[in-house]
Amino acid sequence: MEPTQKKLRVALVYPPGDQKISEPIPPPNMTIAVLADAVMGAGSVATQVDAEKEWFDRLQYKFSKAQLALMYDRDAVWSYVNGRAPAKLKAQLDRMAALLLAGLDLGRPDLVGVTLVDIRAEPLIINFCALLARAARDRFGAKTVIGYRGMPKEAFFYLMRRYPCFDYGAYADWGEKALLEIMKDVAGQKAAFTGTVVRRGARLRNYPALEGRRPYAPRPRYDDRILEKYKAYDSEIFSKYNSDFPFIKKLVTNDKRHLVASYAFELTCPGACAFCENNNKLPSDIKSVDQVVDELQALKEKGVTAVYFVNSSFNNYYKRAEELCDKLVKYKLGLKWFDCANLRVLDERLLDKMRAAGAIKLTYGVESGSDRLLAYINKGITVERARKFLEYSHKIGIWNHIELIAGFPTETQRDVAANLALIDDIKEFVDVYTLNPFYLYPNSRFFREQKKFGVKVLPYPPLQFMNFFYPLYRIVEQYSMKFSEVGGLGWEEKNRQVVESVRAVAAKIDSVASYRAIGNEHVYLLSCLYDKLGHDKKDLIRKMVRVLTVKFKPYNLNFFMDDFRTSFSKEKDPRVFLPLKGTSFLGKPGPAAD
Repeated sequence: MEPTQKKLRVALVYPPGDQKISEPIPPPNMTIAVLADAVMGAGSVATQVDAEKEWFDRLQYKFSKAQLALMYDRDAVWSYVNGRAPAKLKAQLDRMAALLLAGLDLGRPDLVGVTLVDIRAEPLIINFCALLARAARDRFGAKTVIGYRGMPKEAFFYLMRRYPCFDYGAYADWGEKALLEIMKDVAGQKAAFTGTVVRRGARLRNYPALEGRRPYAPRPRYDDRILEKYKAYDSEIFSKYNSDFPFIKKLVTNDKRHLVASYAFELTCPGACAFCENNNKLPSDIKSVDQVVDELQALKEKGVTAVYFVNSSFNNYYKRAEELCDKLVKYKLGLKWFDCANLRVLDERLLDKMRAAGAIKLTYGVESGSDRLLAYINKGITVERARKFLEYSHKIGIWNHIELIAGFPTETQRDVAANLALIDDIKEFVDVYTLNPFYLYPNSRFFREQKKFGVKVLPYPPLQFMNFFYPLYRIVEQYSMKFSEVGGLGWEEKNRQVVESVRAVAAKIDSVASYRAIGNEHVYLLSCLYDKLGHDKKDLIRKMVRVLTVKFKPYNLNFFMDDFRTSFSKEKDPRVFLPLKGTSFLGKPGPAAD
C-alpha cells in the first residue's frame, strides 16, 4: 500500500443496528478488521471500534429513556446535525453525542470510517452514525466517511444530502482502495477517488469506480481487545439458551472458552447461476493454500477456536479444496469451521476430508426441488445429486444448512409442489434452512439475458428518484427489478405468486422443523457442542439443539425469544423500491422526502 505523506489516525467503526442477525453471540465484525489492515499497511494508525457490541453490552444503559427515544427519532437527529434543533433539544443531543464519545475510544481521529455493511432502513444505525460524525467533527475536527459496497451511489447521495456531517460515501467494490484515496484527501494530497461520493462545500460530486476487484480476498487484522470480548466460556454460551437441565451441567464441568472469527479466502465465484449478481468472467481472487494456512494459524494464535468462512464456497476448485483440507490436518490447526459447499464440485471423498479438516456446518445452495428450474437457472446440479450429498454429509455428522429460493420466473404449481416434496424427502438430513423470495437483480444473467430466460424487465425510474430508506427495516442493498414472464404472468400476478410460494415453502419447513430452523445458525452453540461431543454424536447434538433453542436470547435483545411464529416474514419483504414522491425517510408514508 502506498503510504500517505501524513500519518493519519483513522477510527474504523461498526455501528449498532436493531435488525442485523439474531445470533446469541455473533462473530466479531470482519469489515473493520480488513480496513484496519489496509490503513496500517499504508503507515497510518487504525483504531477499531466495535460500537455494535459496546452499544448492546453497556453503552445503551448510560442513556436515559428520553435519550434512547431521541436515538430513534429521525426528525430530532436530522434537525440537530443540520443546525435547526431548538435550544433545549440541541442541549440534550449534545449530551448524547458526548456520551458516545466518552463510551467509545476513537483515539482522537483525523478520519472516522463507518461501515454500513448489512444496513437496514432503521433509525438506530443512521442516527447513531450521524451523531457520532457530528461529535467527532466538533471535538476533533475529524471528517467522516460512510461506506458499503452493497449500497449504490444514489443511496449515499441521499444520506449525504440529509446529513452534512458525512463527508464521503464509499460504494467501491474494493473498499480498502477507496478508503486509502480518501485518506490522501484528508492528508492534503492529491487523491484518485474511486467509487466515492465526495462533499465539497455544499456540493456533492461522484467519482465512478474505475478499479476492478481486489486481486486477492482481503485479510482481516483483528484487534486483540475486540477479540477478547467475543471469547465465551461454555457456561456463557449455554446461559443464552433454554439450558437449565442436568445434562448441560455435566457438559460444562470443564469450562472451555470459544472464539469464532470470520475469514475469507475467495469471494469470487466461477459459477454462472442466472439469479446471482456474480460476474464469473472476472479473475478469481482466491488465495494460495499456503497463505490460507498461514493466516488461519495466525488467527489460532490470537485465540480463535472456530472459523466462520465467508467464501463464495469452500470447494469451488476440487484440487485446491482437497489440498487445503490435507494441510489443515497435516499442520494440526484443530480449528472447527463453517462454510458454503459447492454441490457441483463434491463427492464423498472430499466431504470426508472436509470433516477431518474441521468442518462442522456446511451451507448448500440447493435453491429448488424442481429439476426443471435447476436446469433453467443453470445451477449445474439435480435434485437427486443434492439429496445424495446432503444424506452423506448428515451421515458423517456435518450440520446441514440449505438455501432455497421461492418464486423463480416460470415457476408453476408443479414446481412449488416439487419444493414441498423435497423438504419432506430431506427433512432427516437438514438442520437449518434459509428461504428467500426471488429477486431479479440488475446485474444478474436474468437481467442481462432477458430473451434467453423468457423475462421482460419493466421500465424503472432512475435510482436517484427512488427511496432506499422506506419502509422501515427494509434491507437497503436488496431490490428487485419489476418484470413479466414472456407468455406468462405479468408483474402484479407474478409478485403475488412469489409471495404465495414463499408462504407455502415456509409453512412446509415449519411443519417439519419449526420456524426456529429458518435462518438461525447458532455458531457458538454448535462450536461448543461439536467440541464436546464430536461428529459421531450428531444425533445427540440435534436433540440437544432442539431443546436448547426452544428459547434463546439474541445479543441485541434484553429478553429470551420463545415465540417464533412471527420470526419469519420474508414474504413481506418490500423487494422493489418505491419512489421518493409520496414516501418518507423511514417510517410511515408521508409527504415527499427531502
